[in-house]
Amino acid sequence: MEITVSEQKVFHVRPVLSPEQARERAWDHKMAAFGMFSRLLLRPKGEEIKIASMQTRFDPAWHVIAHKRLVFHRTREYRVPVADATVRRVTIDGNDRPVTPGSPPAFTLRGVEHCEEDVRAETLVDGVKGAEMRAPAIPQAPHEEILDLAAFAPPDAVVVPPEVKASTVVQRVIHQLMTAYEADQIEEEAIEIEQLHMLYCPVYVFQYVWEAKGKEAVVELDGVSGEIRASDWDFHRPMQQIRRMFTREMLFDLGAETAGLVVPGAGIVFKIGKIVTDHTRRPHKPG
Repeated sequence: MEITVSEQKVFHVRPVLSPEQARERAWDHKMAAFGMFSRLLLRPKGEEIKIASMQTRFDPAWHVIAHKRLVFHRTREYRVPVADATVRRVTIDGNDRPVTPGSPPAFTLRGVEHCEEDVRAETLVDGVKGAEMRAPAIPQAPHEEILDLAAFAPPDAVVVPPEVKASTVVQRVIHQLMTAYEADQIEEEAIEIEQLHMLYCPVYVFQYVWEAKGKEAVVELDGVSGEIRASDWDFHRPMQQIRRMFTREMLFDLGAETAGLVVPGAGIVFKIGKIVTDHTRRPHKPG
Protein backbone atom coordinates (compact mmCIF):
# COMPACT_ATOMS: atom_id res chain seq x y z
CA MET A 1 0.00 0.00 0.00
CA GLU A 2 1.31 3.43 -0.97
CA ILE A 3 -0.21 6.50 0.65
CA THR A 4 0.67 9.91 -0.77
CA VAL A 5 -0.26 13.30 0.59
CA SER A 6 0.25 15.81 -2.20
CA GLU A 7 -1.00 19.39 -2.10
CA GLN A 8 -1.09 21.00 1.35
CA LYS A 9 -2.24 24.60 1.37
CA VAL A 10 -4.15 27.17 3.41
CA PHE A 11 -6.77 29.46 1.85
CA HIS A 12 -8.82 32.47 2.86
CA VAL A 13 -12.38 32.11 1.58
CA ARG A 14 -13.84 35.41 0.45
CA PRO A 15 -17.30 36.26 1.76
CA VAL A 16 -20.08 36.43 -0.78
CA LEU A 17 -22.07 38.72 1.52
CA SER A 18 -20.65 42.07 2.60
CA PRO A 19 -20.90 43.12 6.27
CA GLU A 20 -23.69 45.53 5.30
CA GLN A 21 -25.68 42.78 3.56
CA ALA A 22 -25.13 40.49 6.54
CA ARG A 23 -26.39 43.15 8.95
CA GLU A 24 -29.54 43.63 6.87
CA ARG A 25 -30.27 39.91 6.97
CA ALA A 26 -29.56 39.77 10.68
CA TRP A 27 -31.96 42.66 11.26
CA ASP A 28 -34.68 40.80 9.33
CA HIS A 29 -34.19 37.75 11.59
CA LYS A 30 -33.94 39.54 14.93
CA MET A 31 -37.35 38.30 16.11
CA ALA A 32 -36.25 34.68 15.59
CA ALA A 33 -33.11 35.09 17.70
CA PHE A 34 -34.91 34.37 20.99
CA GLY A 35 -36.69 31.22 19.91
CA MET A 36 -40.32 30.34 19.27
CA PHE A 37 -41.19 29.83 22.96
CA SER A 38 -40.05 33.29 24.03
CA ARG A 39 -41.76 34.95 21.08
CA LEU A 40 -45.11 33.30 21.81
CA LEU A 41 -44.96 33.72 25.57
CA LEU A 42 -43.47 37.18 25.90
CA ARG A 43 -44.51 38.71 22.54
CA PRO A 44 -41.65 41.19 21.98
CA LYS A 45 -42.07 44.24 19.78
CA GLY A 46 -39.62 44.60 16.91
CA GLU A 47 -38.22 47.88 18.22
CA GLU A 48 -37.45 46.26 21.61
CA ILE A 49 -34.79 44.00 20.14
CA LYS A 50 -31.53 45.58 19.02
CA ILE A 51 -28.26 44.36 17.52
CA ALA A 52 -25.78 45.18 20.26
CA SER A 53 -22.60 43.81 18.65
CA MET A 54 -21.35 42.41 15.36
CA GLN A 55 -18.18 40.45 14.82
CA THR A 56 -16.52 38.93 11.77
CA ARG A 57 -14.99 35.53 12.42
CA PHE A 58 -12.93 33.18 10.26
CA ASP A 59 -13.52 29.53 11.11
CA PRO A 60 -11.12 26.76 10.02
CA ALA A 61 -12.38 23.88 7.88
CA TRP A 62 -10.45 21.02 6.29
CA HIS A 63 -11.23 20.31 2.64
CA VAL A 64 -9.88 16.94 1.53
CA ILE A 65 -10.01 15.27 -1.88
CA ALA A 66 -8.65 11.73 -2.04
CA HIS A 67 -8.36 8.98 -4.65
CA LYS A 68 -7.89 5.25 -4.21
CA ARG A 69 -6.51 3.12 -7.05
CA LEU A 70 -6.58 -0.66 -6.72
CA VAL A 71 -5.54 -3.27 -9.32
CA PHE A 72 -5.58 -6.93 -8.33
CA HIS A 73 -6.24 -10.46 -9.61
CA ARG A 74 -8.02 -13.44 -8.07
CA THR A 75 -9.03 -16.95 -9.07
CA ARG A 76 -12.72 -17.74 -9.17
CA GLU A 77 -14.94 -20.69 -10.05
CA TYR A 78 -18.08 -20.04 -12.07
CA ARG A 79 -21.07 -22.36 -12.00
CA VAL A 80 -22.64 -22.42 -15.47
CA PRO A 81 -26.24 -23.72 -15.55
CA VAL A 82 -27.31 -26.20 -18.23
CA ALA A 83 -30.92 -26.06 -19.48
CA ASP A 84 -31.17 -29.71 -20.64
CA ALA A 85 -31.15 -32.34 -17.89
CA THR A 86 -29.86 -34.96 -20.34
CA VAL A 87 -26.47 -33.22 -20.71
CA ARG A 88 -23.70 -35.10 -18.93
CA ARG A 89 -20.65 -33.08 -20.01
CA VAL A 90 -19.72 -29.97 -21.97
CA THR A 91 -16.55 -29.64 -24.07
CA ILE A 92 -14.95 -26.15 -24.05
CA ASP A 93 -11.65 -25.49 -25.86
CA GLY A 94 -11.09 -29.25 -26.13
CA ASN A 95 -11.61 -29.87 -22.41
CA ASP A 96 -14.56 -31.82 -21.02
CA ARG A 97 -16.50 -30.27 -18.15
CA PRO A 98 -18.67 -32.74 -16.22
CA VAL A 99 -22.20 -31.64 -15.46
CA THR A 100 -23.31 -32.13 -11.89
CA PRO A 101 -26.96 -32.80 -11.03
CA GLY A 102 -28.96 -29.99 -9.52
CA SER A 103 -31.76 -27.60 -10.18
CA PRO A 104 -30.67 -26.71 -12.73
CA PRO A 105 -27.70 -29.00 -13.55
CA ALA A 106 -24.43 -27.12 -14.10
CA PHE A 107 -20.73 -27.41 -14.86
CA THR A 108 -17.86 -25.44 -13.35
CA LEU A 109 -15.33 -23.16 -15.04
CA ARG A 110 -12.24 -21.83 -13.33
CA GLY A 111 -10.89 -18.41 -14.29
CA VAL A 112 -8.90 -15.41 -13.15
CA GLU A 113 -10.68 -12.14 -12.45
CA HIS A 114 -8.71 -9.00 -13.30
CA CYS A 115 -10.09 -6.25 -11.06
CA GLU A 116 -9.70 -2.49 -10.94
CA GLU A 117 -11.18 -0.10 -8.41
CA ASP A 118 -11.07 3.69 -8.67
CA VAL A 119 -12.76 5.53 -5.81
CA ARG A 120 -12.79 9.24 -5.12
CA ALA A 121 -13.74 10.84 -1.82
CA GLU A 122 -14.28 14.48 -0.91
CA THR A 123 -15.01 15.76 2.57
CA LEU A 124 -15.26 19.01 4.48
CA VAL A 125 -14.44 18.83 8.18
CA ASP A 126 -15.00 21.44 10.88
CA GLY A 127 -11.51 22.45 12.00
CA VAL A 128 -12.61 23.04 15.61
CA LYS A 129 -15.20 20.35 16.35
CA GLY A 130 -14.06 17.69 13.87
CA ALA A 131 -17.56 17.05 12.52
CA GLU A 132 -18.24 16.62 8.81
CA MET A 133 -19.84 19.70 7.28
CA ARG A 134 -22.61 19.88 4.69
CA ALA A 135 -21.54 23.11 3.03
CA PRO A 136 -20.90 22.51 -0.69
CA ALA A 137 -20.78 26.25 -1.40
CA ILE A 138 -17.62 26.77 0.65
CA PRO A 139 -15.10 24.87 -1.54
CA GLN A 140 -16.64 26.50 -4.61
CA ALA A 141 -16.44 30.05 -3.26
CA PRO A 142 -13.63 32.39 -4.41
CA HIS A 143 -10.57 32.03 -2.24
CA GLU A 144 -6.94 33.05 -2.13
CA GLU A 145 -3.94 31.26 -0.73
CA ILE A 146 -2.43 32.29 2.59
CA LEU A 147 1.33 32.03 2.29
CA ASP A 148 2.11 33.54 5.68
CA LEU A 149 -0.10 32.19 8.44
CA ALA A 150 1.46 34.43 11.06
CA ALA A 151 0.48 37.52 9.10
CA PHE A 152 -3.10 36.43 8.38
CA ALA A 153 -5.06 38.91 10.49
CA PRO A 154 -8.00 40.48 8.62
CA PRO A 155 -8.91 43.84 10.16
CA ASP A 156 -11.66 43.83 12.80
CA ALA A 157 -11.97 40.05 12.62
CA VAL A 158 -11.29 37.04 14.83
CA VAL A 159 -9.30 34.18 13.34
CA VAL A 160 -10.12 30.95 15.16
CA PRO A 161 -7.18 28.53 15.46
CA PRO A 162 -7.87 24.91 14.46
CA GLU A 163 -8.17 22.20 17.08
CA VAL A 164 -8.27 19.34 14.55
CA LYS A 165 -4.95 18.74 12.85
CA ALA A 166 -4.14 17.30 9.46
CA SER A 167 -3.11 13.88 10.79
CA THR A 168 -6.56 13.31 12.30
CA VAL A 169 -8.34 14.20 9.07
CA VAL A 170 -5.99 12.12 6.90
CA GLN A 171 -6.41 9.08 9.14
CA ARG A 172 -10.19 9.38 8.91
CA VAL A 173 -10.17 9.59 5.10
CA ILE A 174 -7.78 6.66 4.77
CA HIS A 175 -9.97 4.55 7.07
CA GLN A 176 -12.97 5.31 4.86
CA LEU A 177 -11.13 4.29 1.70
CA MET A 178 -9.43 1.13 3.01
CA THR A 179 -12.12 -1.49 2.47
CA ALA A 180 -11.58 -5.25 2.67
CA TYR A 181 -11.11 -7.22 -0.55
CA GLU A 182 -9.93 -10.67 -1.61
CA ALA A 183 -6.97 -10.98 -3.99
CA ASP A 184 -4.42 -13.58 -5.05
CA GLN A 185 -2.12 -10.99 -6.58
CA ILE A 186 -1.98 -7.22 -6.00
CA GLU A 187 -0.62 -5.21 -8.88
CA GLU A 188 -1.35 -1.71 -7.63
CA GLU A 189 -2.66 -0.41 -4.29
CA ALA A 190 -2.46 3.29 -3.58
CA ILE A 191 -4.30 6.12 -1.87
CA GLU A 192 -3.49 9.69 -2.83
CA ILE A 193 -4.65 12.65 -0.80
CA GLU A 194 -4.77 14.97 -3.79
CA GLN A 195 -5.77 18.05 -1.81
CA LEU A 196 -5.35 18.71 1.87
CA HIS A 197 -6.52 22.28 2.28
CA MET A 198 -7.28 24.36 5.32
CA LEU A 199 -10.02 26.87 4.44
CA TYR A 200 -10.68 29.90 6.60
CA CYS A 201 -14.41 30.54 6.18
CA PRO A 202 -16.09 33.90 6.90
CA VAL A 203 -18.84 34.03 9.51
CA TYR A 204 -20.72 37.09 10.76
CA VAL A 205 -21.77 36.87 14.41
CA PHE A 206 -24.50 39.07 15.89
CA GLN A 207 -25.42 39.70 19.50
CA TYR A 208 -29.04 40.70 20.08
CA VAL A 209 -30.27 42.42 23.23
CA TRP A 210 -33.86 42.47 24.48
CA GLU A 211 -33.42 45.11 27.15
CA ALA A 212 -36.98 45.03 28.46
CA LYS A 213 -36.54 41.40 29.52
CA GLY A 214 -32.80 41.49 30.20
CA LYS A 215 -32.16 38.81 27.60
CA GLU A 216 -29.33 38.27 25.12
CA ALA A 217 -29.05 35.97 22.12
CA VAL A 218 -26.35 35.24 19.54
CA VAL A 219 -26.76 34.08 15.96
CA GLU A 220 -24.28 33.38 13.17
CA LEU A 221 -24.64 34.15 9.49
CA ASP A 222 -22.53 32.17 7.03
CA GLY A 223 -20.65 34.68 4.88
CA VAL A 224 -20.79 32.38 1.85
CA SER A 225 -24.21 30.69 1.89
CA GLY A 226 -26.10 33.28 3.96
CA GLU A 227 -27.42 30.54 6.27
CA ILE A 228 -28.44 31.79 9.71
CA ARG A 229 -28.10 29.59 12.79
CA ALA A 230 -28.11 29.88 16.56
CA SER A 231 -24.69 30.23 18.18
CA ASP A 232 -22.97 29.69 21.51
CA TRP A 233 -20.23 32.18 20.64
CA ASP A 234 -19.23 34.21 23.69
CA PHE A 235 -18.79 37.90 22.87
CA HIS A 236 -17.40 38.46 26.35
CA ARG A 237 -14.64 35.87 25.96
CA PRO A 238 -11.20 37.51 26.24
CA MET A 239 -9.40 37.54 22.90
CA GLN A 240 -6.23 36.13 24.46
CA GLN A 241 -8.15 32.89 25.02
CA ILE A 242 -8.78 32.67 21.28
CA ARG A 243 -5.45 33.82 19.91
CA ARG A 244 -2.85 31.14 19.59
CA MET A 245 0.28 31.09 17.48
CA PHE A 246 0.64 28.16 15.11
CA THR A 247 2.64 27.42 11.98
CA ARG A 248 2.19 25.28 8.89
CA GLU A 249 4.45 22.66 10.41
CA MET A 250 2.13 22.43 13.41
CA LEU A 251 -0.98 22.45 11.23
CA PHE A 252 0.19 19.81 8.74
CA ASP A 253 1.55 17.47 11.39
CA LEU A 254 2.03 14.53 9.04
CA GLY A 255 4.64 11.83 9.22
CA ALA A 256 5.20 8.14 8.65
CA GLU A 257 3.65 7.49 12.05
CA THR A 258 0.31 8.63 10.64
CA ALA A 259 0.16 5.54 8.44
CA GLY A 260 1.14 3.36 11.39
CA LEU A 261 -1.82 4.69 13.34
CA VAL A 262 -4.14 3.74 10.47
CA VAL A 263 -3.04 0.12 10.07
CA PRO A 264 -0.54 -0.88 12.76
CA GLY A 265 2.11 -3.20 11.42
CA ALA A 266 0.98 -2.96 7.80
CA GLY A 267 3.51 -2.52 5.00
CA ILE A 268 2.69 1.06 4.05
CA VAL A 269 4.87 3.49 2.12
CA PHE A 270 3.90 6.99 3.25
CA LYS A 271 4.93 9.89 1.00
CA ILE A 272 4.37 13.50 1.97
CA GLY A 273 4.49 16.39 -0.44
CA LYS A 274 6.52 19.46 0.34
CA ILE A 275 4.91 22.06 2.58
CA VAL A 276 5.49 25.70 1.73
CA THR A 277 6.93 27.25 4.87
CA ASP A 278 5.78 30.52 6.41
CA HIS A 279 7.61 33.59 5.24
CA THR A 280 7.92 34.87 8.80
CA ARG A 281 7.76 33.59 12.32
CA ARG A 282 5.87 36.53 13.80
CA PRO A 283 3.26 35.79 16.47
CA HIS A 284 -0.20 35.14 15.15
CA LYS A 285 -2.45 38.16 15.84
CA PRO A 286 -5.87 37.34 14.47
CA GLY A 287 -8.13 40.16 15.24
